[in-house]
Formats: sequence, C-alpha cells, structure tokens
Amino acid sequence: MTIDFKHIFKGAGAAALLGLALGTSSCDKDFIELNDPTRLPTTEGYTDSLSIFNGVTAAYSSLQDLYGRAGGSRGIFVFGEIPSDNSFTVTSGERLNEFNDFTLISDNNNVQSYWLSTYRAIARCNIVLGRAGAIKLTDATRNRYYAEVRFIRALAYFNAVRIWGEVPLVTQEIETIPDAYQFGRRPVTEVYAQIEQDLAFAEQNLPVTQTGVNLGRATKGAATALLGKVLLTQKKYQQAADKLQPLATGSTYTLLPVYANVFATTNEVNNEIIFAVRYTKGALGVGSAFTTWFMPAYTAAQTTALIGASFTGQQFNTVDTDLVAAFTASGTTDVRAATSYTLPINPVATSQYYTKKYIDTPTSATDADNDWIVLRHADVLLMYAEAVNEQGGPTAAALTAVNQVIRRSRNLPVGTANATVDLPAGTTQGTLRTRLELERRLELSFEGHRWFDLVRTDRAIPVMNAFFTRANVATRIDQNDLLFPVPIQEIQTNPILTQNPGYN
Repeated sequence: MTIDFKHIFKGAGAAALLGLALGTSSCDKDFIELNDPTRLPTTEGYTDSLSIFNGVTAAYSSLQDLYGRAGGSRGIFVFGEIPSDNSFTVTSGERLNEFNDFTLISDNNNVQSYWLSTYRAIARCNIVLGRAGAIKLTDATRNRYYAEVRFIRALAYFNAVRIWGEVPLVTQEIETIPDAYQFGRRPVTEVYAQIEQDLAFAEQNLPVTQTGVNLGRATKGAATALLGKVLLTQKKYQQAADKLQPLATGSTYTLLPVYANVFATTNEVNNEIIFAVRYTKGALGVGSAFTTWFMPAYTAAQTTALIGASFTGQQFNTVDTDLVAAFTASGTTDVRAATSYTLPINPVATSQYYTKKYIDTPTSATDADNDWIVLRHADVLLMYAEAVNEQGGPTAAALTAVNQVIRRSRNLPVGTANATVDLPAGTTQGTLRTRLELERRLELSFEGHRWFDLVRTDRAIPVMNAFFTRANVATRIDQNDLLFPVPIQEIQTNPILTQNPGYN
C-alpha cells in the first residue's frame, strides 16, 4: 500500500501539514544550526489529536528524503544499486562515482545527506512517541499512531544499520544540546533488537488494510514483511521463515499477472505492493525525481519527443551491461527485461542503458508520480524461499514460492505448475541458493536491494570482484568496503562518534 499525498496535501490543513513535513523549529536559533540531526529542535504545539496526526504525517513525509527527494537526499538507490553489479553512474559532479568505484571519502555529500535524513525521520517519530501519551486519544488510536511511527523508525534504522553498521540509537526526543552529545554508535545487535521491538509492536497494532484518506499508511502486512527481512538479514532463518510464511502463502498480497503493471503510475496501489513511499506530481512539492534522475542525458527536445515532457536527463542510475547480459542469459522469454532496461533513442550519441521502472511524464523536471516500492510480494516469496532453504535445503513450500516468481517472469499463470520452467522437486540447496541470487537480481533490479542482498548472503566480495574482472577494471573490494563511511561532518560535530575501518 502507498500513502496518498493527494488527500494529505489538499484541503484546509494542507499548508500546516506541508510546513510540518518540511521541518519545525524552536525559539533557539543556535540549536537549529547544529549539524547533528539527533539534535533537531523540539517541536512545539503538540496539544491535541490533530497535531499528533500531523506529526505522524510529518514522519511519513520524511520517508521521501530516505528514498529520494529533489533538493534533498538522492535516496536508497545510491547505496543499494550503484555499488552493485547492476548499475554504474556516469555523473561525477554528484560524486556518485565514488560509490561506483569504491573510492568513497567521508565528506561525500550523499553520505551526509542520507545521515541527516535518517535522523530527521527518527526525530519526528520520537517526538510523536514522547508526546502522544499526554494527548486525549482513545487507546486504539494512540497505539495505531505509535505503531505507524515505530514502523517508520524501524525502517529508518534498518537502512542505517545496513549502510553504516553501528549507529547512534536514539529512541527518545532530545531537548538539550548536552543530551545530544551522549549518543555514540551502538552495537549492531542493539540496533537490530530495537528494530525488532518496534516492528513487533507495529505488527500487533496496525490494521490489516488502510483505506480512503489513510491509504498508503503502514499495515500489519508491511510490519510483518519488514520484520521478516530484518530477521533474514541477521541469518535468523527459522524465525524469518515463520514470519514470512503467512504472507507467502496467504491471499492478502498476490503477484500481478503482468510484471510491467507493478510499476505503472496508473496502477500504483495494487495487490503486489506491501509498502511504498508515495509521490504525487502536480506542483505540490511531493513529486518524485526518478524519471529525470535515471534518464540518459537527453536534451529537452528528446525527452519531449519520448515522453512528452521537457527536461534534461541526469543519468544518476545507469544500467550496467553486466545486468543486461544476465537478462540475456535468462532467455528471450523473460518478460522482466522489457521493463527493467532499454537503450536510449539515439544509442550512437549515448549508449548507456537505463531502467524503465520509473518512466512517467513529469509536470516539471523533478515532479513525477513514480512511487518507490519498499516491499512487494515477489520479494516476500523469494525471501521466504531463502529462509527455508538456508535451514538445510529446499522444501516443497520453498520451491512453490520461487516457482511463482519464475512463472510470472515467463508470462505464465503463477498458480499452475509448469514443467518447462519450474525448479524440480530434486533441486539441491546449492542450486536453489544460486538461483535465488539470480532471481532476486532480475526481479528486483533498481529497487534498492542488490547491494544489500550481496552483503546479507556474504557474496558481495566474490561477486563484485568477479564483476570487476569481467569488466577489465582494476577495482577490488574487501571487508572494509561492505559498510559506508560515517560522515566526517558528524564526527567533527560529535567527537564520540567513530569512523568505520578503511575511511578517514
């Protein structure tokens, strides 16, 4: 499900909600100017149920910075796709090439902006959690608000711990500068424990579905799916399988028959989407920039001819030919290829492939409708199969899950066995492990998963170094490259923060 900003930003409360979503302030100017986002100013005015509702909405708005907002963070693709064998960037001015080449320096603006966005999101959640208890609300409403912001906080921390490893663990509103200096980096196990607690509460207190003006807010299924992914990332395979099994075998979410329809801007709220960050074009300030960011460096005349909008493509996330080769090896019947990448309209002038998952007609260069899908049913099916397989080998249930994804990739009915494409009952653990790695790469390309998948399965170093060998480049990675640098600005501001190994 996705959050409908069309409802949120229309009507009498639009201006107030937008102001809260963009940030709030206290009367202490010096406090505002400090860099560390854990020292965001306290928010005045939480005195009634509407202000708490607005605070929850502001927490949702902060997800746009985590997944990509024009003028802010470039989003999760910088960490989840560019360092992987799926993508490369031809844009050096943004310093995205440092992620591609593993030459990151700790003053990289993309690392800094994502850190700021992360702790801004967490701060907004903590404010609601700290203040809603004093507001007159029914227990059910209060717990639902708590559950929503704890889901958002868990998602922010999950991305953070995968990006940086140990991070400051802030679970309460920070009101003074001295208090802020008490937060250094905490062990990964502590961060994951908090994530699990937040998601367990969210799972118990979120509704199964959201409708009307609430459409797009977190649901029980979103909390369950994210918790399953968190458990899988920690190699808690039995717990992950138990958590994911009801979603994988239930009917709440299903694979769409046509792969391309998952990403169509006319079909954003569909049965495959478990949770997505919603964007809405129309000069409301909540449109997405992905069409422009990922488009080749077309001229305005070329983009107008192609999709009816005048802007210049920026090539932030270009499809690597290695991924194209993987799709080619998968066979011409793999329908995912047509949606996942294409050549430019003038390949002589620019030969870089680009993804078609984020094509829309924006009203301006950074004002399109494309949502960013965080969790969808295909991901759950593949995670469930992986969690089962890692406990000693595939079962019939695991093979059923992955075979549904394979059948859909060939435009076949997902619920009907097909001896031509199905993995057979005798599939070994090693064979399924290799196939799942491939299927996740092809199924979820450019959705922010590939790098984190490789790290989770301990495959990043061998896969990436083999990729560099195929590409005939000298780059090689080691254990230090599996995490990203803590922003130097944060270390300079808060001296108790430490740097990850391998970075200055």
